Amino acid sequence: MAIITILHLFRNYFKPGVSDVPGPFLAKISNVWRFIDVARGRAQETHLRLHEKHGPYVRLGPNLVSVFDLDVLKSIYGINKGYTKTSFYEVQQQLANGKPTQTLFTTLDEDFHAKMKRPISSAYSLSSLTEFEVFVDKTIGVMMQKLDGFSKDDKVCDMAMWLQYYAFDVIGELTFSRSLGFLDEGRDIDGIISSLEKMQDYSGKIGQMPWLDYLFIKNPIRRMIGGGSTGAVARFARECLVERLKHQDSSKSDGLARRDFLTRFLEAKEKHPNIVTDAQVFSYTLSNVNAGSDTTAISLRAVIYLTLKHPKVLEKLCKELQDARDAGKLSIPVTWKESQELPYLDAVVKEALRLHPAVGLLLERIVPKGGLQLPNGPLLPAGTVVGVNPWVMHHHPLFGEDPNSFIPERWLSRNGESKEDFDTRRQEMAGATFTFGAGPRTCIGKNISLMEIYKLIPSLLHTYKASFFRHFLAGLRYVPQESKRLVNMNPGI
Repeated sequence: MAIITILHLFRNYFKPGVSDVPGPFLAKISNVWRFIDVARGRAQETHLRLHEKHGPYVRLGPNLVSVFDLDVLKSIYGINKGYTKTSFYEVQQQLANGKPTQTLFTTLDEDFHAKMKRPISSAYSLSSLTEFEVFVDKTIGVMMQKLDGFSKDDKVCDMAMWLQYYAFDVIGELTFSRSLGFLDEGRDIDGIISSLEKMQDYSGKIGQMPWLDYLFIKNPIRRMIGGGSTGAVARFARECLVERLKHQDSSKSDGLARRDFLTRFLEAKEKHPNIVTDAQVFSYTLSNVNAGSDTTAISLRAVIYLTLKHPKVLEKLCKELQDARDAGKLSIPVTWKESQELPYLDAVVKEALRLHPAVGLLLERIVPKGGLQLPNGPLLPAGTVVGVNPWVMHHHPLFGEDPNSFIPERWLSRNGESKEDFDTRRQEMAGATFTFGAGPRTCIGKNISLMEIYKLIPSLLHTYKASFFRHFLAGLRYVPQESKRLVNMNPGI
C-alpha cells in the first residue's frame, strides 16, 4: 500500500505540462494541500503571496494552475473557447427531495446552461431594473425603520448582520414578492442564513476534493437512508413556488399578477413549455436566493466598512450626496437613475469591490482539446484545471499604484488626463475586474446586485449622520474576516 501511495504521489508531481509550473511542493503531490489551505479561511491571501513569489503561473494542485495573465484569461473565459466548469461547482448542487438540483450556476453542461438562460435572461437586463425598484425600496424602508430604532436609543448596531438581513429580504421580495422576514424579526428565520453559510463552508473545502462530496452528502446510501433531505433555502423556495402555483389562476383573474422574478419565470414556462418546466422554475428561484443574497451582503459590508475606515472618502462621498440633494437630484430611497449620476459613489463601490470581491477562490475551468500554451510557460494538456482568483486579478498593474490600498480616485479622471485616455484606462480596469466573473458564465444577477448596492449605500449615508454611522464600526469590526467567504456563489460565474 505504501508503495502504491508513493507511486501515486510521484506521478502527480511529474504530471506532464503542469510539472513545469512553480508552486508549493505539497501542492504538487496532493490536493490535500489546497483543501487545508481553504479550510484555514485565507486562500485568497495564499494565492496573492504565491503569485508575488512565483509570477503569473502558480501550481496549486497536481492538476491545477492559477493564472495571472490577462490575455490568457480572455481565452479561458472567452465565448466559445471550449473551457468548461469543473466538478467544484457540482459540489454546490443542493439536494431537493434527495436529488441534486442543477442551477444556472452549478451546472457543468454548457449547452444546458445556454438553453436554460435564454428564456429568462431579459428579466436580469439593465432595462428591467426600474421595474424591480419597488421591491428594493420596500425593503430599504423596513431597514431604515429598524435602524431608526438603534439611532433613537443610541445603541450599537451589528451592521454586518443587518446588511445580511437586508440582502436576504430583498432577494425574497424580488423573487417571490415575499420577504423572508429577517429585518422584521431581526434574526435568522428558519436557520436559512446559517444553513447557507454551512453549505458555503462545506462547498469551499470539499470543492477542492469533489469526490468527497459523494461520501458525505451525495452518497446514494445516505440519501436513501435519510429519506431525501431538502435544505432550508430549497424548502423556502419550494414553499413559495407551490403557493404561487396554487393561486396563479386567481391572481391573474383578479388582475393581481405580480411582476417579480417568479412571475417572469412562470411566463417563460408558458412561452417555452418544452424548455422551462416546473422543476426548472424551481431551479431559477433557487439560484436567485442562493446567489443573490450572501454575495450581495458581503459586497455591502465591504463598501461600508472601507468607506467608514477612510474618513476623507466618507467626507467626499457625503458631500456629493448632499450637493445632489440640494440640487433636487437625490431622493430617499435613492433611485437607480439618480445613483448613476453620482461619480464618486460609483468610484467608491468599484474600488470596494476591487479590493474586496465576494469570491475568494479560483473560477475553475477545464482546458479543452488542444491544450493551453502559456506565454513564456509550458503547454498545459487538455484536462488541466486552470483559473483566476478575483483577489489576485484585482491586483493587476492595470489598476495603478498601491493596489493594496483603498483609493476610489483611481476610477476617476486624473488631472491633465484627456477624456480619451481616461475612457481607455477605465475600460482596461473594467476588463480586469472579475467581481462577477467573465465571459458566457458572467453572473446573470450582476445588475440586480449592483442596484441593491447603489440604492442602499447612498440612502443610508445621507440619512444618518457620519457620527452616528461610525457606531456601526462596532458591528463591522469583523468584516475583513467574516466577509471573505471563499465560495463562489454567484450564478453564472
